Amino acid sequence: MHDTTLTDKSVAIHTPMTPAKGLLSLISIIVVVAVFVGLNSWIGIADFWAGFLFVLYWSGVEHMKMERLPHCIVGAALGLLVSYGLQTLPHAFGTLGIIIPLAVIILMVYCQVMSWLPILVNTATMLFLTVATIPALQMHGNFISVLSGFGIGVVFFVTLAIGGNALKEKFTKHDSKKVT
Repeated sequence: MHDTTLTDKSVAIHTPMTPAKGLLSLISIIVVVAVFVGLNSWIGIADFWAGFLFVLYWSGVEHMKMERLPHCIVGAALGLLVSYGLQTLPHAFGTLGIIIPLAVIILMVYCQVMSWLPILVNTATMLFLTVATIPALQMHGNFISVLSGFGIGVVFFVTLAIGGNALKEKFTKHDSKKVT
């Protein structure tokens, strides 16, 4: 998290974070992570990694832009659902159960290449599909738990972001009233 200032040419310049602000940010992150892990533990969700992967993608790649949130949620959910199909359909339908999800993946890749259906098929979709098709997860993973961890993560981190934005806006308005 860096402070951003604008120059005359409206080019963002990142100023380094002070050690004190960095330490405060680190403590805040530790508290948020501990609360999220504790919440999942209390509910009984073991696969909360999907919630962390969601917030990592949304914050690191999409910079927590609210307008990108639907793409992140829908894309990630689709990636998880298709990988769940890869795990369950072969057991239920044999060879056809392998062909169906692979055909869906090929179609998704084509949509990604063509930039079609971007709310459904996007980088979040492919990230979650890639991670959720790791062989160990396919062989031993509980996708109901994974989907639950993802859902709790979305609700938790989006609520936190909305609350944080509301507080930031409130304090920004309060500070601007002091200046004028």
